[in-house]
Amino acid sequence: MELSYHRSLPPELQIMPFQLRCMELIGLVGPKGRFYRFVLAFGWGTFVILLPKSVLGIGSSELDAIIKGFAELLFEGNLFIAVASLVPKLPLVKRLPHVLSEIFRQATHDKHDAKDQCYALICEQNSKIDKFCKFYFIYCCFGPFVFCIPAMVTSYVRYFGTTNNGTNANGSEHLWFELPMEQEFYWLPIRTNFACYHLFLALSLSAYCVCSYMSVIKVSTLLIMIKYCSLVYRLVAIRIRELGKLPPGRKQDETDEDERTKMMMVKEVVEMHEKALEATDLVEKVINIPIAMQFMACILFWCMTMVYVSTNINFNLFNVMVLFWLSLIETYGYSYLGTELSEDAKAVGHTVYDLPWYEDSAQLQRYYRLMIQRSQQNTGVTAAKFFIVGIEKFGKVVNLSYSYYLVLKDVLDRL
Repeated sequence: MELSYHRSLPPELQIMPFQLRCMELIGLVGPKGRFYRFVLAFGWGTFVILLPKSVLGIGSSELDAIIKGFAELLFEGNLFIAVASLVPKLPLVKRLPHVLSEIFRQATHDKHDAKDQCYALICEQNSKIDKFCKFYFIYCCFGPFVFCIPAMVTSYVRYFGTTNNGTNANGSEHLWFELPMEQEFYWLPIRTNFACYHLFLALSLSAYCVCSYMSVIKVSTLLIMIKYCSLVYRLVAIRIRELGKLPPGRKQDETDEDERTKMMMVKEVVEMHEKALEATDLVEKVINIPIAMQFMACILFWCMTMVYVSTNINFNLFNVMVLFWLSLIETYGYSYLGTELSEDAKAVGHTVYDLPWYEDSAQLQRYYRLMIQRSQQNTGVTAAKFFIVGIEKFGKVVNLSYSYYLVLKDVLDRL
């Protein structure tokens, strides 16, 4: 499905313009002939990071190196698999902007009046979303260098502090280069050979840039999809409150002007609510697997980070903590927006009930009852259908992670 209908909206009302441009650049949306770009990017990240680390191992028997290497593999694997899971859902991803565009047109009556509540709310949310996306993009641009530069500087300090025979100045230890990530790389001596180390550093930096771009697509797209679902329920609530300003339609007579006008507006609001539920269903089908994977990864990250801190505090702790906080903040973002979505969906029913519905005709009341019944259903995004994502579940994940850590720590102490 083409995106021309969505892009026919004015710039301030367009849905996910930044995410769609990023996905179009890498070939996930837009002309089918560009999909090879995604295949190349995905293949490069797999070739440089995932394949050698998962097949050839970490390259160290130290516990802290194993924990760090597994945490990195978990982070990259979760990222690439989550983005790959979006590929079969691309028709749903392309459908979502069309559904949201129709809701925006109905909410604003195709008029761009800054005094209109719906129009002002959409513009305000789009402005905040655009700022967040650009900030996150800039943040991800620094990610690859955050991983590579400290390791490179440490290696240079060691290198220039060695003697000609490749040992430290005191002759007690052989030179050992610091890697951005713990891994082997196709049987090359990347930890001890100067040329192989720099070759790996250059290749890994390009692969980390691919990972950062994948992270922009995954995190921003999933978060913004949930945010737009919350927005459409707020638009529906605004339109419902506007119904209360109309005179009551007591007569079930199509010739009555007030009854006919109010009936048209109520039907339009019911249609908006139906489309809002459709948008939520589309988002749920697209993101339920990536969110489930993120919650599982967050539990594992929490356990591994606490084990790492309790066993060893050294240079590598910085990279582990970066991955840990990224995972934790991302999981919290899904939980926070999931709670907001559920609350905004339920608020539609409360808004309908607050109307003077008892003054309207029985026909109008049937439409009110329909919206109330729909809003009473559990609405939100789930983690692979297991549970509805929310702040409460995030708190349980934190408690569960700490419990797992205590068990794991006890097992390690006995070894």
